[in-house]
Amino acid sequence: MDKMSENSNGHDVPQSGRMMRTWVIFALLAGLTISTALIAYHSFSSVGGAVWRIGWGLVVIVAFHFLAVVFCGIAWRVLFSPEWHVPAKILIVLRWIRESINTLLPVVRVGGDIVGARLLVLRGTRVDVAGASIIADRTVEVFSQFFFSVAGVLILMERGVNHDLVRWSILSLMVIFPVLIAFILAQRLGFLRFAEKIVLKFIRRGRGPSGNRNMSIHDAVWTFYGNGRRLAVATFFHILGWVLGVVQIWLALYFMGHKAGWADAFIVESLSQVVCTAAFIMPAALGAQEAGYMVVGGLFGIPPEMGLALSLVKRLSDVLVGIPGLLLWQGFEGRRLWALRTFHRNDAKSSSIT
Repeated sequence: MDKMSENSNGHDVPQSGRMMRTWVIFALLAGLTISTALIAYHSFSSVGGAVWRIGWGLVVIVAFHFLAVVFCGIAWRVLFSPEWHVPAKILIVLRWIRESINTLLPVVRVGGDIVGARLLVLRGTRVDVAGASIIADRTVEVFSQFFFSVAGVLILMERGVNHDLVRWSILSLMVIFPVLIAFILAQRLGFLRFAEKIVLKFIRRGRGPSGNRNMSIHDAVWTFYGNGRRLAVATFFHILGWVLGVVQIWLALYFMGHKAGWADAFIVESLSQVVCTAAFIMPAALGAQEAGYMVVGGLFGIPPEMGLALSLVKRLSDVLVGIPGLLLWQGFEGRRLWALRTFHRNDAKSSSIT
């Protein structure tokens, strides 16, 4: 049992929770330090000037970033069977909120998923279906990213250059693949029953009118996995989302005045995402993303300051797409709290009249 400590409000807080928050803050500060140091080393003015040259092109890049979020929302929708129907527009908005929280808040890329499940339950989806859909969607997304990275390595091998990079990339994928298989096996062998307790802890209070669970999240996830066609289509849409990331890289380089081919942009984006994946414990991959674009881009003639500018452009895009997503989330939460307040007020009036 976790050792309990008392916070400033008098509530008991698990010591492990305090340690987790401390680790997140430490990782956030470390990432910010690494990012700032890299930019400072290559000159703030040089990196900032490269970003500034993009100008109005940033609007185009942000538009493609938002389109990638839409594709991810469609991929999530594809996983739902007819009896668990949820409108695509709802899932696109919730995917937007998930992405915004995971990108802009220090939640180690899981807090947004829990919030997404909770909001899905608030609109009447069963708890088991909501939680299972998030897990299945995240699993499909991770595998699609792996396939995307494999495609990048194959393109790199076909070009017959950067043999050291090819070896490093293949080694990285050889490490990642068993981890993905282990992740699936863990889901099969009972990890989801443990995860279910965490999910229910955060969304139990938000059950909608259809929130009673008919099965465990573990069983619901494997129901999602049982339809191979839906999994394939969802994977396709997620891969489209990753490919739109390549478009953003190509556009950013174009507007900065660096001529790069589509193959170069594909390799830079796919292999940089491998670096970001390896640094999943870092909030928003701070430091890792900057290093990834700088190092991988440098192998294709992209100057270090331009590689760092690529990372900053991606982060600007995350912010410009993410802030409206966070506002949407707060709007949903505020509307729910207002509805609860109105309900309790009317209930109190009814009781007093009675």
